[in-house]
Amino acid sequence: MSINFVQLAPILAATTTIGGLIFQLGKHSEKLDIIGFKVEAQGKKEEHLNQACNDIKSSIQSLQKDISYIKEDIHDIKGTIHQSS
Repeated sequence: MSINFVQLAPILAATTTIGGLIFQLGKHSEKLDIIGFKVEAQGKKEEHLNQACNDIKSSIQSLQKDISYIKEDIHDIKGTIHQSS
């Protein structure tokens, strides 16, 4: 029972083709892994940006309250000055 080249050629071709497909799938899965990492990094960057925006908004609101208190104090001081005059 000997196997000649005519019988062996299709088996070799199929094996080579399947090996090439597996190799290409491996390359693409590595690329997908890198893309997944980039997406995760973008998500963290966006979360950090949102946190920074919230901190800025909170600071601005606090400053607005402080300014309104200062305005009230100035109004009270002016009223006191006018009453004593």
